[in-house]
Amino acid sequence: MSRRKQSKTWSASAFEDAAHLRDVISSAVDGIVTIDEHGIIEAVNPAAERLFGYTADELIGRNVSLLMPAPYRDAHDGYIAEYLRTGRKRIIGLGREVQGRRRDGSIFPLYVAVSETNLGNRRVFTGTLHDLTALKIAEERATQFGRILEESLNEIYVFRMDTLLFLHVNRGAVRNTGYSVDDLTRMTLADLSTEFTEAQVHELIEPLVSGTQETLEFETTHRRRDGTIYHVLLRLHRTEWSGQPALAAFVLDISERVQRDLELSITRRAIQAANEGIVIFSATEPGHPILLTNPAFETLTGYTAGEAAGRSCDLLSGPGEAPEGIAELQQAISEHREYRATISCTRRNGDTFWNEISLAPVRSPDGTVTHVVAVMEDVSRRRAAQEQLLQAERLAAIGQMVTGLAHESRNALQRAQACLDMLALDLSGNPELLELTEKTRRALQDLHRYYEEVRNYAAPIRLRRRPTDLRTLWRRVWRDLEPERYGRDLQLTEQGSESTVCQVDEYRMEQVFRNILENAVAACSAQGCIHISWKLRHQPDCPHLEVLIRDSGEGIRPDALQKLFEPFFTTKQKGTGLGLAIVRRIIDAHGGTISAATPPDGGAEIRIVLPQRPAG
Repeated sequence: MSRRKQSKTWSASAFEDAAHLRDVISSAVDGIVTIDEHGIIEAVNPAAERLFGYTADELIGRNVSLLMPAPYRDAHDGYIAEYLRTGRKRIIGLGREVQGRRRDGSIFPLYVAVSETNLGNRRVFTGTLHDLTALKIAEERATQFGRILEESLNEIYVFRMDTLLFLHVNRGAVRNTGYSVDDLTRMTLADLSTEFTEAQVHELIEPLVSGTQETLEFETTHRRRDGTIYHVLLRLHRTEWSGQPALAAFVLDISERVQRDLELSITRRAIQAANEGIVIFSATEPGHPILLTNPAFETLTGYTAGEAAGRSCDLLSGPGEAPEGIAELQQAISEHREYRATISCTRRNGDTFWNEISLAPVRSPDGTVTHVVAVMEDVSRRRAAQEQLLQAERLAAIGQMVTGLAHESRNALQRAQACLDMLALDLSGNPELLELTEKTRRALQDLHRYYEEVRNYAAPIRLRRRPTDLRTLWRRVWRDLEPERYGRDLQLTEQGSESTVCQVDEYRMEQVFRNILENAVAACSAQGCIHISWKLRHQPDCPHLEVLIRDSGEGIRPDALQKLFEPFFTTKQKGTGLGLAIVRRIIDAHGGTISAATPPDGGAEIRIVLPQRPAG
């Protein structure tokens, strides 16, 4: 009875052990395959199914060579037969690296360990299979990484923490420094540095040695074996070498970058210090926006760098449609071509000026245009001086002609005047004929006055400047025009609080106000008002006084506004049309400007802008 119970108890325990063993095999991470002595698969675990892509039903009963690529497949049965015949082991009990073949035909590296088990009168072989794919990839990457580091053009050093001696240097270090490997293994970072002693290097790496910091990065300079100095970016971090803690140094030669930065810095300083306005446009972005301007551009246009950034060259055109010159400039920028022109531009405050612009494309090493640089200069004064010189030459020619004509005509006019005087004596009793002679005399006088006006217009203007109150001048002219105002109710009103004192030629400026106020009085009807206002305008060189003279007349026709200050243009029945032309010459000679407009509510408006003192 007791033997049966013991046998039964043993059998249950053995059954439990077998079940537990199956559970262990099923949950194993590595693949497990069992074959008989003929190479026929008897069992596989789930890991083997996943490894090869077959199910257990697809594998059991088939030859294990199914899981091998050629030539292992063809030779496998021979290996088993040779082992059974000779007992010489090739894999069994040893383990080796082989290749496996998945269901999809892909080949992968395997590590196989085979054990042998006797089950009664037959032998069973169990193979434990480990996929080496990830390990092989990691090894290959490590090998490649090591090769890359060794062949890197950058310098790589591994050195001791205590002595700072180099334990390893790569080929880049040998090439860049000119030292041999033997030389470098007897050196430290302090031997390469132009800035640090060994004590300073120890102090520098202390955070890495103590572990309070993982990496260090800084720029410094090193000296090669031939004595040349070069700029480097140095990165230090902890590592291990031969199982011992060490430090690794990666050294990047940044000499070219430092040189480029230096050249760029010099270029930027030159741009910032230039007297001409400099603008850099993008050649690659849509619309070719402004990327950079210098202070001279802000002085020239009134736009700050922040206001100009991202804008196009239309910035210079002011409100409304861009003038033709701006459109041509934009076209030249978009075509990336050299360009030079003088065009009319508008400042931020609305003033216009003549802008001499030169464009030049900037190319990358491959020839692509990346930027367009514009150099700008305000040539308004130079252009005005050229125009004045040309005008002076023309006027000199006119003056010589008119002077000669007046000289030659004076005798003829005097003879005609004498004949009229004698004729008047003979016609003393005939009032109608006397009236005709008087009209002829006035015509001769007008002709003489016209000669004088042309001569005066053509004569050079020489200014005698002195501090003069302009308000005193226009008030004096207003009083002198009392005969022209006789019988009409015309008022002169004033508005302004700033000083009206400017350094001007008193006589010439009186001519200006006389001509303008005469025209204003003539334009007004029986009742009217002439209003004079003034204010200061602050300019970079000196304050300017702006005087606005406005009448209540019918205004100026649009077609006449464009020609109002041109010589010999007049809207009156009498006169040479030189009055306002002379006014403009006087204002130009003072360095000022004059313009005319017809305000929306009627009348005419003359605007004079004068510097309070001469330029320079």
